[in-house]
Amino acid sequence: MGDEMVKVSSGKTSPVEGVRSWFMIESGTYLRTIVYVTAIMVAFVFLILALLTYFGVVEGIGTPADFITFAILGAMGIYGGYSIVRSSVVKKIDNEFPDFVRDLAESKRAGITFTKAILLASRGNYGALTPEIKKMARQISWGQSVNDALQAFASRVDTPLIKRIVSLIVEASKAGGSTADVLEAAAKDAREIKFLQSERKANMRSYVLIVYLANFSFLVIVLILCKQFLPNIAEGSKTLPGLGGGMSLMLMDIKPIFFYAAMIQSVGSGIVAGIFEAGDLEAGAKHAFILLAVSWFAFRFLVGI
Repeated sequence: MGDEMVKVSSGKTSPVEGVRSWFMIESGTYLRTIVYVTAIMVAFVFLILALLTYFGVVEGIGTPADFITFAILGAMGIYGGYSIVRSSVVKKIDNEFPDFVRDLAESKRAGITFTKAILLASRGNYGALTPEIKKMARQISWGQSVNDALQAFASRVDTPLIKRIVSLIVEASKAGGSTADVLEAAAKDAREIKFLQSERKANMRSYVLIVYLANFSFLVIVLILCKQFLPNIAEGSKTLPGLGGGMSLMLMDIKPIFFYAAMIQSVGSGIVAGIFEAGDLEAGAKHAFILLAVSWFAFRFLVGI
């Protein structure tokens, strides 16, 4: 009967997915530190190049605005890429977790102990969650308590959903009573939370689109000013005695100001888009990267900075 409680999947977990899940979750703290340090080092190198270019020590390889942009893009690209991959793995784990809890509840109803239920579940296929279940099973077989193994798992994955459900399971296990009913309620609660999260994300897509449109509208207006309005002012000032050359130089100094304004607008809009989409700042890195890259490309090749 116990074997029938194990989740059966139509496909096997791919080795690549298993390794990626282990790498992103098991080495989470160390990997995050490496990502932070790498992003800071890349940004630091480009900022040094920006200073050297500004003071004329290095010439002919770019402008200070280019290197400042590359510093931000480099840092955001590294961190954003890490965030995207980890979010993908964590999302798959979150999606499989309600099924895992439901199978534990069914095993408990069949008279199987909590410890044996987890050991039995480790033989099943839960996609990206499988490596974590196997790790819990190993920890339990080595003498660690079920509650400690579950709490260690929640700390590694570190998502609000799993922390909430694990906390509920641990408290129910300590209090005694019908653990199967609690597990069943926890599985139902997890599925409802995932449904609400997917609904929220779908509803927020329109707001993310509005943020993109607002940023691109600002960029278009600034480009029109730089390409049409400012050159016309400079051309008209040539007819006024004593203003032509000075006005032209002043207008040339305005272009970098417009670019830095567009840079700030792009980064800020990206962060706002990330908060709308996922409710956290990490998701804003990819949006800020895209918006800033578009802004730099437009100014670099359409305006010239």
